[in-house]
Amino acid sequence: MTSPHALAAFVFGCFAAAPACAGDRALVDTTRSRDAKMYLPDLGDVKWNGGLLGERFETCRTTMVPHMWEIFSSDTDSHAWANYRIAAGLQQGKFSGPPFNDGDFLKWFEALAQIYAVTRDPKIDAQMDGIIAVVAKAQREDGYLHTKVIIPQRAGEKAREFADREHFETYNMGHLITAACVHYRATGKTTLLACARKAADYIEGLAKNVPDELARNAICPSHYMGVVELYRTTREPRYLELAKKLIEIRNLVGPEVGSDQNQDRTPYRDTFKAVGHAVRANYLYAGVADLIAENGDQTLLRPTEKISANVAGQKLYVTGMTGAIYDGASPDGVDYTQHKYIRTVHQAYGRDYQLPNLTAYNETCATIGYAMWMWRMLTLTGDAGYADLFEQALYNGVLPGISLDGKNYFYVNALKKLKDFDWPMRWSRTREPNIKASFCCPPNVVRAIAELHNYVYSLSPGTLWVNLYAASDLSTAWTDGARIRLKQETDYPWSGAVKLTIAEAPSREIAVKLRVPGWLHAGAAKIRINGAPAAGRSSLASDSTASGGPSPASGLLQNTAPRPGSYFEVKRAWKAGDVIELAMEFSPVLLEANPLVEETLNQVAVKFGPLVYCLESNDLPAGVQLKDVVLALDQTAGALKPQRQQIGSASVVALRAPVLARTATPWTKAELYREVGRAPLREVPVAFVPYYAWGNRGDTEMSVWLPVR
Repeated sequence: MTSPHALAAFVFGCFAAAPACAGDRALVDTTRSRDAKMYLPDLGDVKWNGGLLGERFETCRTTMVPHMWEIFSSDTDSHAWANYRIAAGLQQGKFSGPPFNDGDFLKWFEALAQIYAVTRDPKIDAQMDGIIAVVAKAQREDGYLHTKVIIPQRAGEKAREFADREHFETYNMGHLITAACVHYRATGKTTLLACARKAADYIEGLAKNVPDELARNAICPSHYMGVVELYRTTREPRYLELAKKLIEIRNLVGPEVGSDQNQDRTPYRDTFKAVGHAVRANYLYAGVADLIAENGDQTLLRPTEKISANVAGQKLYVTGMTGAIYDGASPDGVDYTQHKYIRTVHQAYGRDYQLPNLTAYNETCATIGYAMWMWRMLTLTGDAGYADLFEQALYNGVLPGISLDGKNYFYVNALKKLKDFDWPMRWSRTREPNIKASFCCPPNVVRAIAELHNYVYSLSPGTLWVNLYAASDLSTAWTDGARIRLKQETDYPWSGAVKLTIAEAPSREIAVKLRVPGWLHAGAAKIRINGAPAAGRSSLASDSTASGGPSPASGLLQNTAPRPGSYFEVKRAWKAGDVIELAMEFSPVLLEANPLVEETLNQVAVKFGPLVYCLESNDLPAGVQLKDVVLALDQTAGALKPQRQQIGSASVVALRAPVLARTATPWTKAELYREVGRAPLREVPVAFVPYYAWGNRGDTEMSVWLPVR
């Protein structure tokens, strides 16, 4: 009789040898997802060609990824790699570090696999082979992987699985599964995929035998996305059934045990607002969106759209970040009129419009989770509004998580920092070279930057979608084998000129859909084909838009000008040498927030294209303090002038303008209120810098929002 191991090897071998279908080597494979409107090119089909995002990828390749390996493999900086080696029996020792470090290490490994997919560097391939051998040996035969439990068990000590839901077992195994899918698609090797299948089979057993316990332990549920991606990779139907069951068993937790902190107080289908721990929430919502793409469950889509609208309309920072509060209380319990039912929340979504600045939490992982969720909503709907939200989070929420040199990190992301506000917070608001207590964000942001090129373009039958504007080369194919190659030349986000040159295209007609950002003014986008104005149509959202309000129309507007917040479609038979030019006119603007956002009342923020700007104390004249700066609305708005500025080794576009500085009597910490006095104002020159670049010039003060008069 054939052994299970031999059978598995045969199946894996056949699967690996199967001819690749275009798109099934993608970061997220929706080529065969029944309700997906688009799918991504393969992992290596897009190459950066300079520009801001290209520079970030190059820093990721040369510094972020190798530097993080140094941290993980250090005897003093991290114990994550040592935990795997100890669990594998390759060295002596005890478990050390946070219980979720297993998953954090695998996030970094996923970044390594993505770098390999682009570079095909044989040294990286060999490095991954060595790492996988250790991970496979550390994993238990039944598929369980959690070194905090495995290490003492193999030493003969008592240690129980799921003894504490805050130990993140399913999170760790979820990142194993996702990393394995990316590794397989990058290399064609099934070594880590075999580990992923064992882990998924273990989770499947839990779902069958102890579903309530598994549901209670869905903490930062990366395994939701992981299991769906494993189904897409293997086409094994039971993994899709498992993904469905993982969502359904959340109903078993119930209001007495569940909480808003973990989004399990109410059944998912009865939930319409974002609550609780923002990383857990965004991973949940992204996982549900993945499931919807496969089975089209409208009873899941409706609440997911409502939750998305709640975030975009009431709970999203101007930087695209989520999870406003350090600690708080959610009154949405069994009976919110009784104090005993009010539950604490932390690292969490707050109430509508509760968006503090000095004490903003905004965990980097939460923003990455939000971006993944928004991408999946775009995939489900084709609504350009979700692409806008993805871009907002990318430039202003993901990029700030790591320093320009690629070696220092933010765990939390405040929108204001003042030296006088020196009360201790749980996390530093200065970039740190290591965050030993919780090293989840650094590998997550490295992974995100390594994978950004995947999102620039999408495909659907007979259509190429251009989602992001960044200097890049595309060489890919549709699922029918028809190929397209093009070059995108642009200095975006610093300017709005984009040039696409076709190098190869099918002989049949192909629609090219160009995203027209929703933040552009009407008439600010113009498109030309081979020098002549383009005739095309704008695609509108369906019945519900990304922001949650009713769409003014749906479908396609024929022969219209490019409309902000839509995709502009040009359909024709393309040939080599054809040129598409998109000209987007934008200049610096001042934003105000809804007056219900108390902390920004009578304040404005500076935005230039997709980038949010801030003012750092580095860029103030001597003797001027940040808290004394005031913007004159009629003076500053039209005076903001873009100018190149060097911050470390990076070149950014700063915005220079005159502002007003008050000469105010200093406050003491013993003063809480005092009578208003007249403070003389004088004009001073300052430079605003992109928010993603702040904190790279020492321990500085900073603010996104500034008072206006």
